[in-house]
Amino acid sequence: MNTDKWINDYIQWMKTKYSIKSFDDGDEIMTPFTNIIGDRIAIYVSQIDDNEIQLSDDGNTLNDLVLLGIDINSNVRLRIIKDILQSFKVQLTSDQVLKINGKKEDFPIMKQSLIQTILRIDDLLMTRKSNVKNLFFEDVMSYFDDKEFKGLPNYPVTGGSGNTYKISYAIGKSKSRPLQLIQILNNADFQRISAEIVTFEDLRGNIDYKKNNMNYSVVFNDIDNSISDKTKNIAQIRGLDIIPWSNKETILKLRN
Repeated sequence: MNTDKWINDYIQWMKTKYSIKSFDDGDEIMTPFTNIIGDRIAIYVSQIDDNEIQLSDDGNTLNDLVLLGIDINSNVRLRIIKDILQSFKVQLTSDQVLKINGKKEDFPIMKQSLIQTILRIDDLLMTRKSNVKNLFFEDVMSYFDDKEFKGLPNYPVTGGSGNTYKISYAIGKSKSRPLQLIQILNNADFQRISAEIVTFEDLRGNIDYKKNNMNYSVVFNDIDNSISDKTKNIAQIRGLDIIPWSNKETILKLRN
């Protein structure tokens, strides 16, 4: 096998796929790699001093995600971005520009680090689709931790029928408040809310909850999924407390 030749051929092919455009304040390097919208990834090189240069994406990476409807300021996504930046030693400026500074001789490593960072952050587009359910749950859990709700996740409860249920989050009762159960839903459609009503009514049939009182609330993702008037109406008629994720003021009241 002539692997060395294949590698050399690949390197030569890669070189033909790069193009450079010069500006007064630096150069634009068009790479053969493509971003989430199918465009070739551009990186920008500027000179800081005689020995140091800066590479950046000019803010394009995160701006593209925002334009595609990704909330890059959610707790979970911010944590993912932070981990990626730390892995490749890339910085994020206050105006959402990815950049890396270093010596001229380190250009190959710097370029590779920035490209890898851009490609990894581009993968956040997938969180709008296949992983959004888990991400939303983690987002809410992170918020509860930050705001010191001091509850327990995946709390098991038993209904009056004897059926057991697992509730997303529970805050224990105290002298001044009853047990607070919080179910977290990514998609609060009519079918899912109807199922939560059945759970809620079964729990109210448990004599222990009747005696000691219990609050049951549903926090749902209204950022990525809308809720119909039909669904809101059935929840209101049956006394189920549903709270949109965007209404943080009401959610905060659940911890008191």
